Amino acid sequence: MPTKKVSTMRFYNYLLAFFILIGSVSMPAFGQSKSQEQPVLTIGIYESPPFIIHEDGQYTGLSIDIWEQIALEHGYRYKYKNYQTLSDLIEAISTTEVDLSINPLTVTSERLKKFSFTQPFFISSVGIAVVVSDASPVFSFLKKFFSRQFFEVVFLLFIIIFIFGFILWLVERKKNPQHFEKGWRGIGDGIWWSAVTMTTVGYGDKAPKTGLGRIISIIWMFTAVIIISGFTASISAALTYNKLQSAISTVEDLHNVKVGTVKNSSTAEFLTDRRIEYFAYETLEIAINELNEKKIEAVIYDSPLLSYLINSKGLHQDADIIPSGVNSIYFSFSSTNINLLDAIDPTLIGVIESPEWNKMLGKYNLHTQ
Repeated sequence: MPTKKVSTMRFYNYLLAFFILIGSVSMPAFGQSKSQEQPVLTIGIYESPPFIIHEDGQYTGLSIDIWEQIALEHGYRYKYKNYQTLSDLIEAISTTEVDLSINPLTVTSERLKKFSFTQPFFISSVGIAVVVSDASPVFSFLKKFFSRQFFEVVFLLFIIIFIFGFILWLVERKKNPQHFEKGWRGIGDGIWWSAVTMTTVGYGDKAPKTGLGRIISIIWMFTAVIIISGFTASISAALTYNKLQSAISTVEDLHNVKVGTVKNSSTAEFLTDRRIEYFAYETLEIAINELNEKKIEAVIYDSPLLSYLINSKGLHQDADIIPSGVNSIYFSFSSTNINLLDAIDPTLIGVIESPEWNKMLGKYNLHTQ
């Protein structure tokens, strides 16, 4: 009897050990499946064509293409989280609300205090978008020709011609009545002589004979040379068709005009450092619309983003982009997770060095400096 009980107990012990063994093989330890499975990364994005394009619920663009190639190679699982403004995205990166941002952000001292960056994947520069005249060259020429400035110059010139003609008539009218008659006809002769002498036509039909008259003629000849040179320059300035409505050629010119840029962008920091006053907009599209409506005179921002948006909105006939002449800027991905950045850096560089890189740039009409 005792032998039977011992055998029964051994049977149950073996059976229990068998189930424990089966369970340990078939069921992973707590948390083991999570450690083997890649976590889902939250990728923060803010629409910045041609790097981040959102159309029909789909995301495309150069940054999207680069990231999806990196994610495929590393086996990353991810989801996109869209933000309406650049400020919101930067805040999300700083507070680790997103694991990574693939927006083309530039490295600044303020941003480095909050998060880190990958190696740059695109070199760009700052451009200045300005409005252009919507009038045709012919219309603009006629408008300048009949401008107030033009008629003021002509009127002033006529007054000077009249004064010298009248003075010479006073001197010559008694001793030279053949050329300078009395009365209004004589005054007309003086004006005719003054105009002919100024233009160096020199018909010779009217000429002074007195010594004082000839002295006045010499003075008028030299004076007329100076006047006609200035008059020609003024006429040229009045009639020249200048396509740009605002005289902006460098960043320094922005001190004198109404400027707009994107709020909390590296360009905004750039303008602040140079003490250039500006209007800060939540999006580049709003800034471009303000420029198109001529509420501001210039928009300064990253050249490829300016160019793409202006062309996509059909405003290339209404706006020009002027190179700012400032240093090149470098676009990078950003995150507070340094390990993640270190992991994707080699792959990012590999994408840039691959034969497909130029095709990727051409797809979005981009080129590196």
